[in-house]
Amino acid sequence: MKIAISTLTGYGNYGNRLQNYALQHTLELMNNDVITIRNTTNSSETKLKKKIRQQFGYNSHLILFLKKFLSLFSHTRKLNYRRTVSFLNFTKKYINESDFEINERTNNFDFDKDVDCYVIGSDQVWNYSFPSFSEFDFVEYSNKPKISYAASFGVNDIPQNLSDFYRTGLEGIDYISVRETSGKKIVSSLIGDRAKVVLDPTLLLSKEDWQEISTKKPYLEKFIIVYFLDYISDDDFIYIQKYADANNYVIKRMSSREDEKLWESDPSEFINLFSQTEAVFTDSFHAVVFSIIFNKHFEVFERNFKGPSMNSRIDTLLGDLDLTDRWHSKTGNKKLIDYSKAMELLNNRKKESLSFLENSLRGVEKDING
Repeated sequence: MKIAISTLTGYGNYGNRLQNYALQHTLELMNNDVITIRNTTNSSETKLKKKIRQQFGYNSHLILFLKKFLSLFSHTRKLNYRRTVSFLNFTKKYINESDFEINERTNNFDFDKDVDCYVIGSDQVWNYSFPSFSEFDFVEYSNKPKISYAASFGVNDIPQNLSDFYRTGLEGIDYISVRETSGKKIVSSLIGDRAKVVLDPTLLLSKEDWQEISTKKPYLEKFIIVYFLDYISDDDFIYIQKYADANNYVIKRMSSREDEKLWESDPSEFINLFSQTEAVFTDSFHAVVFSIIFNKHFEVFERNFKGPSMNSRIDTLLGDLDLTDRWHSKTGNKKLIDYSKAMELLNNRKKESLSFLENSLRGVEKDING
C-alpha cells in the first residue's frame, strides 16, 4: 500500500526525527511504500512577526530595534542554523518526506488520490498547546482509511472547550492507538473504549537496527550523557557532577549550546552517543527510550516546566517495563537495572504493538479491496 505518515515535522528535536524514521522503517518492512507529509502549519515565529507588524507597521522603529537586538545573538543563530542543517541532512538521507507541504494556506489536496492509507503519529501530534496543532493532525482533509499509531496528546487532560474538536477528529480515525494510558482515557471519555496503548515506534527497532544508522564514531574517554529539555536545577547538576567525579566520567551535555559540537550533532550521532555512554541523566522521554534500548544505567528527573505535566508517557513506559524506580530521588538512585526482565517485558509489548499495526493494515486492505 501507499501510506502517508502524518506527524510533527521539525528539524531540531531528536525524538521527533527518530520516531519518524522508526515508523517509516517498520511500515516499509511490512512491504508498504511510505512517505511523510511535510506539515508546516502555524509557525509560532511567523504568528509573532505578523502580530508585531499588524500593530506597529512593517517599517516601525520596533521592528528595527528587534533586528538590532537579534543581531547580538548572531553566534547562537549560527549554531542553531548548523544544527538545523544537520537535522535536514539526516532527514534527507533517512526519511522519505513529501516534496509538497501543507499548512493553513493549503486548499489543494490532490496528493490524496495517490494515498491508500494514512498513519497518524507518533509524537505529540494531538497536543493542543503546540502552535502547529490543527485539524490536519487528524487528516480531516481525506476520506481515506486512517490509523493512529502511538499518537500522543502530550498532556493528561484536554480543555473542555476543545472536546468537540477532538471528538470530531477522533471519530474520523478507523483504528486508534495511543502512546500513553492518559491518552487512552482521553479517547475513552470522548468516543468510547476504542484506543489501544502501544509502544513508541522507536522501541519497535532493536539496538542492532539503530546501529545501522549510527555514525559509529568511537570515543576514547568514558562519559555520561546529561540531556535535559528544560533547565536543570543547580542541585540536580551538582548531584550528577558528583556521580561523574566519583567514577571518573566526562559529562556530555547534549541539549546545551555550551558544547557546540554536540549541539550541532545530528540524530545519527545521538544514537552513537547513547550506544557508548556509561549512564544517562535526563528529563526526556526519548532519552529514556534509547537508554533502555542500549541497556544503560539511567535516572529520570521531573521537568522544570510550568505547563501541564508531560510525565504520562514516561510513567507508562517505565510501568510497562517494571522500571518505575528509575525516577530520581534526592537520596540518589544507584540501584542496578535488571535488564533481563525489562527486555523480556519489552519484547512482549513489542509483539502486541506490532500486532495492532499489522491487524489495522490488514483491515484497511480488506476495506480497500471490498
